[in-house]
Amino acid sequence: MKRQAEWRGGLLLAVLLIAWEVIPRLGWVDPLLLPPFSRVGTRLLTLAVSGELVQHAAASLGRVLTGYGLALAVALPLGFLLGLSEPAEQFARLTVQLLRPLSPPAWIPLAILWFGIGNAPAIFIIFVGTFLTLLTGTIAAVRGVDRRLVQAARTLGCSRRSAILRVVLPAALPELLTLVRLGLGLAWMCVMAAEMVAVSRGLGFLMLEARNLFRTDTVLAGMLTVGCLGLLLDGILRLVQARLLRWQVGRRAYEMPGD
Repeated sequence: MKRQAEWRGGLLLAVLLIAWEVIPRLGWVDPLLLPPFSRVGTRLLTLAVSGELVQHAAASLGRVLTGYGLALAVALPLGFLLGLSEPAEQFARLTVQLLRPLSPPAWIPLAILWFGIGNAPAIFIIFVGTFLTLLTGTIAAVRGVDRRLVQAARTLGCSRRSAILRVVLPAALPELLTLVRLGLGLAWMCVMAAEMVAVSRGLGFLMLEARNLFRTDTVLAGMLTVGCLGLLLDGILRLVQARLLRWQVGRRAYEMPGD
């Protein structure tokens, strides 16, 4: 079943690419606004061979890994602690809810004033743009663990620390790993917004410059590169998730299809 689903997903992608190629060539869409896929692919290959695309992609990837890594390092432990302590979570709730509606682009002017132009403001925007989502998601994952499991562990003689490590963390882990994958997509959105105003190198900068020159093929080539990098990183996270959650495979084997 899984392999059939993958084939169907590949078939859908192939249909979309064929439609992308055919529609502009039939004149249904202005090729200047939407070039055929083959033209975009040629432009992508040209940028890759020249090394320009690699430099921009490496800059963007470095910012994403740095900013998102910092957000993970702070948000996951803090969210776990707040999720375990209801008074602490209530204490921080007002501040979190006040800041959460601010979208990443809203931080760009402040980031430029604080850090100037370069990597620092872009990394800052990625950090603040993903931190609160990771924090609130971690709190929800921890608080969603069935407290009866913790009580049972304590009844059997586990200390509070042991119950957290052996019960709460494994129970919350599937949701946390899914949250990490979703947050990675948000990090790419943040870096694209930041690179269009705060840096002189990166895929966002490449697409902005191409837009100014009305090079739609370059804009789309940059978008494809972002999509491929995001797909690659998500694939790595999926492998990590599958390895850490191998116990779920055994559990699913005993579940009925209708469950």
